[in-house]
Amino acid sequence: MKINRVRYLKGPNYFNYNPTIWIELDIQEYEFQPSNKIAGFSESLISLMPGLRKHTCSTGYEGGFVERLYEGTWMGHILEHIAIELQNMAGIHVKHGKTVTGKKEGIYFVTYEYREPESGYYAFKAAMEIAEQIISGIKGIEISRHVNKISSFYYKNKLGPSTEAIYNAAIRRNIPVERIGTDSLLRLGTGSRQKFVQATITSQTSCMAVENSCDKQATKDILNSCGLPVPIGEVASSYEEIFKAAERLGFPLVIKPLNGRQGQGVITNIKNKDELFNVVHCLDRHVKEFIIEKYYEGHDYRLLVIGGNLVAASLRMPPFVIGNGQDTIRRLIEIENKNPLRGDGHEKPMTKIPFNYTVSCYLEKFDLSLSSIPHKGQIIQVVGNANLSTGGLAIDVTDEVHPTYKELAIAAAKAIGLDIAGIDLISKDITKPLDSKQSAIIEVNAAPGIRMHHHPSKGKSRDAGKAIVDYLFKDREEAAIPVLAVTGTNGKTTTTRMIKHFLESEGRTVGMTNSDGVYIGSHCIDEGDCSGPISARKVLSNPQVDAAVLETARGGILREGLAFRYCDVGVVTNVAEDHLGIDGIETFDQLVKLKRLIPEVVIDGGACILNGDDPEVAKMASHTKGKVIFTSLDEQNPFIQKALKKGEDAWYVDLAGWIICSENGKCTKFLPVSEVPVTFDGTAKHNVSNLLQALAAVRSQGVDLENLKRKALSFVPDFHFSKGRFNRIEMEGRQIIIDYAHNCAGLNAVFEAVQSLKKGRVLTVLSAPGDRLDEDIAQLGTIAAKNTDVMVIKEDAELRGRMPWEVPGIIKTAAKKHMSPSNIHLVKPEAEAFIKAWEISEPGDLLLFLYEDFQAVKTFIELSGSKTRVDR
Repeated sequence: MKINRVRYLKGPNYFNYNPTIWIELDIQEYEFQPSNKIAGFSESLISLMPGLRKHTCSTGYEGGFVERLYEGTWMGHILEHIAIELQNMAGIHVKHGKTVTGKKEGIYFVTYEYREPESGYYAFKAAMEIAEQIISGIKGIEISRHVNKISSFYYKNKLGPSTEAIYNAAIRRNIPVERIGTDSLLRLGTGSRQKFVQATITSQTSCMAVENSCDKQATKDILNSCGLPVPIGEVASSYEEIFKAAERLGFPLVIKPLNGRQGQGVITNIKNKDELFNVVHCLDRHVKEFIIEKYYEGHDYRLLVIGGNLVAASLRMPPFVIGNGQDTIRRLIEIENKNPLRGDGHEKPMTKIPFNYTVSCYLEKFDLSLSSIPHKGQIIQVVGNANLSTGGLAIDVTDEVHPTYKELAIAAAKAIGLDIAGIDLISKDITKPLDSKQSAIIEVNAAPGIRMHHHPSKGKSRDAGKAIVDYLFKDREEAAIPVLAVTGTNGKTTTTRMIKHFLESEGRTVGMTNSDGVYIGSHCIDEGDCSGPISARKVLSNPQVDAAVLETARGGILREGLAFRYCDVGVVTNVAEDHLGIDGIETFDQLVKLKRLIPEVVIDGGACILNGDDPEVAKMASHTKGKVIFTSLDEQNPFIQKALKKGEDAWYVDLAGWIICSENGKCTKFLPVSEVPVTFDGTAKHNVSNLLQALAAVRSQGVDLENLKRKALSFVPDFHFSKGRFNRIEMEGRQIIIDYAHNCAGLNAVFEAVQSLKKGRVLTVLSAPGDRLDEDIAQLGTIAAKNTDVMVIKEDAELRGRMPWEVPGIIKTAAKKHMSPSNIHLVKPEAEAFIKAWEISEPGDLLLFLYEDFQAVKTFIELSGSKTRVDR
């Protein structure tokens, strides 16, 4: 078996709304060996992975996949389920997958959910190895090796627990969230409304406050100046200063690094000089300054303050082991670290107890070491602090905190200037009123970990991640700029451009992606076909953008999924056969389903703009949570009539040629179609359809009708507003139409408009993309020949897997059936083909230039000189 291609579909996609891996798999000789033809395969696989018994498969009930195994299913499908099960065995909850048979023998398109790319892909590689080992009869297959490796990849690359909690909370609230890079930086929200979070530091957090909280002495000085209780202490930078400070302060004492973090190097309850001597001689030599302060008898608490509110509180307990009379402390720690709740760093609810100087130093206080063997039943505390990062435990006590302690924690956070803070304090009883002589604030932490609150060792889980998201944004509207997504087979670019133009206003920057670039306001920041998710993210991430208009093409969805989980407005222009046979989209029904993704992700309360003149698009109305608004060129359209009877919104053209806006049961005349420049006096029906959808989309965003009228009248189909989309040039008594029509439906629409504009002959310059089916390329030649007097056939610079002159040959063969061969010319370079058509033309002719690269159009115009006039 061989993997040909792998894609990571990060956003909503053809198969799933969740991240999905797509693999083009060649099962080679196994194409002729379904599972029921391989002796013992099904039994061995189920024995190795009994969890497969619960897989439902397409049957919809548990055991469905096992039934398929025994009935006979192919290796692509089997590997899908093994990859899903391996991830679940590694503790990664995934469920959905789908395998599609390709047209080529042995080719399967396998998809399944993943949570992290490296672990997700390795699961498939492991599935292949396991399947081939079973078939080869190998005994003793080690499933655990693969599971452990998947788990290792996952925990190495995934978000940390605090960041993950915030990420998941944002997802639940439908607030856009994106991981930036490979660390713990998140972008919440989009465009001009975005904010950032790293760990639990937000873009609202004061830099000065973070600096103050990292300097423990500065923290104490600030709190003390406010009258808040802190331990008496001193800073020392040498052993001599440590002992002198101890004499002045008196025992018991605490010693810790001045700029320490996560409880590292903290030694508590040092009772006398002998213990201090032991501690000092095992301190970290790299630490230059220490704080020595009075030790307070009591419990260690962490109080979490977010946006001026106490959100959670935990009682923290230091890690300990219980002796058995046989094992050393080192061995007892190793045994405790095998607890499935403990992991490396922050990957699990509890951290493994470390083997470092903090442990050795603390044990040294009691004349113990890691090699000591405690008596049976003897409890040995192994770290002098209760920080979770050094293996401590946390018990939720949020509901037990006395109001005076809540006030204390909130005051401490405000004093330091932190919007999110972890207040560490010592108290004998946090349920009773604060006694400032027996309680003290030990630290105020910026970027406090929230793992302990989500996964307490005992007590109620507190959703601190949600509290942080709630603090940043009161609702989705405050976080997310409006996203208007446009898909379909033809008309996407023109519709997208019109929507952007209609939305723009003073003080509002609209970002746009389309098939010729990425635009932030009037500035083009990227050129080329930018109708995919990478380009969309550039707009959604740009802090200048107040609204995003995104052309969303099939290729981008198939390559990576959508760049957004929800859109506010979804527009589907039409669906026609195009690009079939590519990337597993083999049939028209599959293409319809792919385009239907945009209506499916329209957020509840948003708007779904559907072309009622296209039956397949109209059916999408039952697949959206948005408010459906139909458009049509015909007021008798059944979907328009139904909307009118129900008092629903609709945009259409009446019998008198007026654009009508129907809202809340009231019909308003908008403009005569013939007055809107983009319609070419109403002759360009495809542009009328695009116009209606753009108007409906923008009106759904609250733009008033008078402003829309001005915008519609000012959108001129020239190189500025609508480059390369039915532009008309007049030159030396000839008309030149420039368009990008590259499929049958688009070409038919263009020729319909051409027939209304022509006065003499029609000369057409065209080619076809090489990745189309032969019959589709031939059909383009047939359509052109039936509507053309003279044809100049060129060849695209990008052959897309074809041989030179192969595509022009197919077009010419088809065209010769409908026009004289003497009127068919082959000119390979695009710019030269345009010049050839010009040379053949006469005054009164109409030349139709169907381009691949707009630069060739510009070259032709430059060579033609100043006689050219772009129609306005």
